[in-house]
Amino acid sequence: MVLRQGSQGEDVKELQRGLNKLGELVLVDGDFGPGTARAVSAARVTLGMPGPPIADDAFQAAVEAFPDPFPPITAAGMTFIAREEVSDGTTYRRRFQRPCLPPPPSGITIGIGYDCRFVDRTQLEADWQGVLAPEAIALLEPALGIPGTLALCSQSADVSITLADAMRVFATRSLPKYFEMTRRIYPAVGDQTLNAAQRTALVSLVYNRGADLEGDRRREMRTIQTLLLNGQLDDVAAQFESMTRLWRDVAPGLVRRRRAEARLWRSGFRALQLD
Repeated sequence: MVLRQGSQGEDVKELQRGLNKLGELVLVDGDFGPGTARAVSAARVTLGMPGPPIADDAFQAAVEAFPDPFPPITAAGMTFIAREEVSDGTTYRRRFQRPCLPPPPSGITIGIGYDCRFVDRTQLEADWQGVLAPEAIALLEPALGIPGTLALCSQSADVSITLADAMRVFATRSLPKYFEMTRRIYPAVGDQTLNAAQRTALVSLVYNRGADLEGDRRREMRTIQTLLLNGQLDDVAAQFESMTRLWRDVAPGLVRRRRAEARLWRSGFRALQLD
C-alpha cells in the first residue's frame, strides 16, 4: 500500500513510528500531513532512497528494518526528549540547525540540547566525529567551557548541523552519557523495574537538570530516589509535578516539560502520541 499526504490510519502510525527511528520527531497520530511528508522526504535522503514524499512498499520496508537507535528508552523515548529540546523537525531546521544561545547560564548550544559550556575540544571532537569539520570545530572552540554570549553565537553562526546528524549524535553519544548519569542516581533505570516510558521520564529530567541532588531546589529529585528504592512507583509522577514550583513564574516551558514527564510516567508513550 502506498501512503501519501492525506492517508490516515494504523498504517500511517506504523510509518510514523519508523520515521522516529530515523530521528524525524513526528507525532504518531495516524495523519499523513505536511509534517509527515517532510519527514518522509528527509528519511529518503538518510536512507539513500531518492524520490517523492510518498511511502511506497520499498520505502516502508526500509523504514521498518531500520534499527532502534537507543533501545533502553526506544525510539519513542528518544523522540520525547528531543521534542522537549527542539520541538519538532520543522522547528529544528528553522531555529536550531545553527548554534543558538539559550537563557543564562547556558552555553552556546548545538544539535539536540548539546551545551558547549560543559565540554572541551577533545570531547567535542569525539562526540561530533564525522559530523563537524575541523573548520566548524575551530569556530566553536572559543565557546567551549564557558557561558554563552551573543558575540560567541555570532562567531559560530556558519556552523550548520542537519537534523539527521544531530539526532545521530544525540542517540549515540548524548543519550548513553545521560542514561548512565541517570542510572547512577536512579539505579532502577538499569533493570526491569521500570518500563521504557518511565525510564524516559527520568532520563529527560536528568538531561534537562543534571544529576545534582543537593539543596532545596533538588528535593523532589531526592524524593524520587527514595520512592524508587522503596518500590513506590505510583508516587513518582507527583514529584515531577511538584517540581513545577521552581519555574511557575519564570519558565513556562519547563513547567510544561515536568507535567509531560509526569503524564509519561503515568500513562506511557501513547498518551503523548509517541507510540
